[in-house]
Amino acid sequence: MSSRTRRPSGLATLALALVAALPCRATPGLPQVTSLEVEPREVHLDGPFSYAQLVVTAHHHGAESIDATRLAKFTVDGAAARVDGAGLVEPALDGGAEITVSLGGKTATVPVTVTRHADGSPPDYVRDVMPVMSRLGCNTGTCHGAKDGQNGFKLSLRGYDPLFDIRALTDDLGARRVNVAAPDSSLMLLKATAAVPHEGGALTGRGSDYYRVLRGWIAGGAGLDLTTPKVTKIELYPQDPVVGTPGTSQQMRVVATYADGARRDVTREAFVESG
Repeated sequence: MSSRTRRPSGLATLALALVAALPCRATPGLPQVTSLEVEPREVHLDGPFSYAQLVVTAHHHGAESIDATRLAKFTVDGAAARVDGAGLVEPALDGGAEITVSLGGKTATVPVTVTRHADGSPPDYVRDVMPVMSRLGCNTGTCHGAKDGQNGFKLSLRGYDPLFDIRALTDDLGARRVNVAAPDSSLMLLKATAAVPHEGGALTGRGSDYYRVLRGWIAGGAGLDLTTPKVTKIELYPQDPVVGTPGTSQQMRVVATYADGARRDVTREAFVESG
């Protein structure tokens, strides 16, 4: 899967203020759908950890449009991508595919292209690892980002000082937190999956996308590139949502733009807070 007043140093410093919403469920008497609108209209996934959150809007005659992301049915034609019931699109292999979105007898299609799915480049600490650590809560004020850290391990709050964090991860405790020679033995992963006692419990599962990001960074040498382009802005879709009916919700999509012009869906890593 957030905006602060100071310039963000990465996704980990971003915070969103959005309307809180309840899970959307189909209700009897839903107005007849006249058309479906899907954002984005086409998807390009670049790299094994890229993804895109679809947002589906149903339009009706004589009634206000509603978010239908949780009501629509998603089907994929082609093996290059997969999509879950919440409209999250992930890569499967290089190539093309087409997603069909259907609801109330109406359909919309979204073309998908996937590139560099088998790219073996290690994840970047600032761009990839730091947002994951923030999403898992590792560097929050209630965990290792606290003033004195937790249990002898301290990280900078929300990752504002990546150099400090790298030293804490790779140098302290005899480098046991990050084991480049045997990545799966790294305390960073063992604690996150609760394979060893962890006060915060299991934060992710072995083999999950987040686990693979952290493991890939460790296996790649656990480096830090301070020249990595930083996030310069984020955008929310839809930009002016209206949630007017009790029991309905609005799926949001969060897209980050980096200093080099690259754009990336960061919906899962963005922090969503009610205002």
